[in-house]
Amino acid sequence: MIYYLLTALPTTQQQRIQLLYFILIALLLFFAMIGGIGYLFERLILSYGNQIDTDMWKMMETRVITSPQDYRRIARIKNHRRTFIDFFWAVVVIGIDLIVLFGYMTLFNDSTLITELFDYQTRGFTTLFPIFDWANIPTNEFFGLMIISDFPTLLNAPRFVPEATISYIIFLISIFGSLLFIKATLAFFGRLLRIQRDANTIFTKRLQDLAKKL
Repeated sequence: MIYYLLTALPTTQQQRIQLLYFILIALLLFFAMIGGIGYLFERLILSYGNQIDTDMWKMMETRVITSPQDYRRIARIKNHRRTFIDFFWAVVVIGIDLIVLFGYMTLFNDSTLITELFDYQTRGFTTLFPIFDWANIPTNEFFGLMIISDFPTLLNAPRFVPEATISYIIFLISIFGSLLFIKATLAFFGRLLRIQRDANTIFTKRLQDLAKKL
């Protein structure tokens, strides 16, 4: 592989080998990223599920709740309250984002901003990202199959455009709001799963627990 990468003028066969290596590495990185995201989501759900223990601790300690049905009912009420607060702040951030967008358009009489937010050629936030011409990606026939033969043409190299500063600000606020929405959703399901698990185990009588007291 190193020989092919260091060759000054690679032949067509060498280019195909390089492409295959690139596809293999890209696939490995993709599956690693999916696994990492899945693991992160699992840890976050477990972490958020612990919040319901904090909410229910006093009520369980004072024996106010004596049945799985009461536990589920009260815990779900507390879960809905936390979820409402979480989504409220997410909506607030998205609202601020819209205020910044339409406030800027009104203040500077600039109605074209909303149509140029995604335009990498003018002042969209996409000017910060590499844009490839995936629609016209080079292909070649390989054992009767049409496969990718080369990397797509780079339409836009990442660059900072001063005129796009407002687009960058709107994009960052949108990302923050989206993360809050994801957090609120994961927290809701994490607490819900914890409620179901605890309701099925806390009130279950087990001989092992009795043996510990003997």
